[in-house]
Amino acid sequence: MKWNLAISVVFLAGSAIADEDEFNLGVQTHLEQGWSRAALDLAQDLGARHLRDEIGWATAEQRPGVYNFAVADKYMLPLIEKGMVPLIVITDRNPLYDNGDTPHSKEGREGFAAWVSAIISHYGVDNLKIEIGNEFNSSDFIRGPFTQNPPAYLAALVRTVRARLKKDHPEAKIICSGLNTIAIGFYREFFRQGGLQACDAISVHPYRDNPNTVLPELNRLKALMQEYGGERPIYVTEFGNWFEDQSDAPDYMVLMVTQMAASGINDAYWYALLDEPWWPNMGLRTQNAEKRKPAADSFEFLQRELLPFGRPVARETIEPARIYEFGKNGEAFVAWGSGVLEVKGVAEFFDARGRPIDPVNTLTDSPILIIGQNLKVELSVQTVHADTRYQFNQAPWSYFARRPSIGLVPLEIIDWYWPSYRGAPDLSPLRITDDGVTTARFNGNPYTAIERFTAQMDGQFIVNGQWKASSETEPSRLSVLHNGTPVHEAEVTNDGYTLPEIGLELQSGDTVDFEIAPTGPNGDGSVKRRIKISGPPVSHPGGSENRL
Repeated sequence: MKWNLAISVVFLAGSAIADEDEFNLGVQTHLEQGWSRAALDLAQDLGARHLRDEIGWATAEQRPGVYNFAVADKYMLPLIEKGMVPLIVITDRNPLYDNGDTPHSKEGREGFAAWVSAIISHYGVDNLKIEIGNEFNSSDFIRGPFTQNPPAYLAALVRTVRARLKKDHPEAKIICSGLNTIAIGFYREFFRQGGLQACDAISVHPYRDNPNTVLPELNRLKALMQEYGGERPIYVTEFGNWFEDQSDAPDYMVLMVTQMAASGINDAYWYALLDEPWWPNMGLRTQNAEKRKPAADSFEFLQRELLPFGRPVARETIEPARIYEFGKNGEAFVAWGSGVLEVKGVAEFFDARGRPIDPVNTLTDSPILIIGQNLKVELSVQTVHADTRYQFNQAPWSYFARRPSIGLVPLEIIDWYWPSYRGAPDLSPLRITDDGVTTARFNGNPYTAIERFTAQMDGQFIVNGQWKASSETEPSRLSVLHNGTPVHEAEVTNDGYTLPEIGLELQSGDTVDFEIAPTGPNGDGSVKRRIKISGPPVSHPGGSENRL
């Protein structure tokens, strides 16, 4: 997300590769850009051994085939001597090849592959990992002919790198792609062009506002790999968010790390150790390391207190609740969502920053960290049946558009170079995503977007929701319908709208639709939303004697 080149290939070598059963939490640094080497000590103090940085190709190779690593040695050698593991990102082009464009010709690709081999030869196969490029699904990070078909050019590039390393460093493995978000459409074309066969693993940058959507997308990426020849390990070489309120960062970090580690991710690198001038809301410390930020507390607590237990495992939960156990002996848990929690055993409770809190028995969106001995942590009762924050693209939700003269039609999953969404090939910009809804108007006719909840049992249900229109688009009209019969309507503006609590007696199979319609001539109404539907209490199968 933060670099200025397109190609992403990661080399993993020798002892620098962690056991695939081990999860490593690393952090992004910018020593190549002039950061003080004191950043190494700051990272080490927080428990980070894995750092992501870069080496400039154009700086090191100013004559074809002649490499000078004097600049890189100034930070690379101290880093390696400290026993830290560098993941090196090659983020620039070289004017010696393809007129300084992103390598696309046979000569350019071969020069690129020789540069990768030279780095490995200089620093040693056991001492580093190398990631080449960054987020080439964005036009901001590629230049020249490569922009015409990035997946195909990338596939050709990694095949060339593979061939060169097979000759020079046969033990080397490469990780490919490093896309911004989990862009399934780009991955599919890259895999179709043979890219997956040249790679030993895939890297992603799963940037998002809502951490609770990361697992379904990672699972889709795994399924796509299986479709094109076999699943590969996944590395998250950047993650984080732009936090207007820095107190939001700890919850975000714990939710992302817990789910990524549980999903089998090998390494994940937080962006970044320090705030950057152009990304001032994302660091663990402020610029020039002047001040420690809340995210640093979470990072350190994860490194010291949770990750040493091993990968977390998802325990029995009822959506939308999440309970993960770190290790196997009831010593550490993370839980969040909705429901009543039961903790058996002597436990200490902490917030996402690792600060002690009073015992908690009701889950919220903020994770709670529970540490003790021989603990049993269970969800005893759940009353929330549906929550759009947790269950996008999952039951009990389904998605439709209302087409004039046709009526209700299902929306399909649309994959492209950015996050997938529910829509239709001919209805853009109409779409439904994990955090919002956008409508459309064609030939003057309104096309509405519908999210449908389908009841899974009989009983009394309570509907709550909030909607807020974008200040850059027109207001929208909200309609709530029970089995097709309107029960509530309201206008949604950028001032926001909160639904008065609605009680509905539902039978299993009944539907509640939330329909967003355009109100203006452009028809491009866009709203953020969250809908929660509560119903009859559901008992957890392993709950206590207090189960309903």
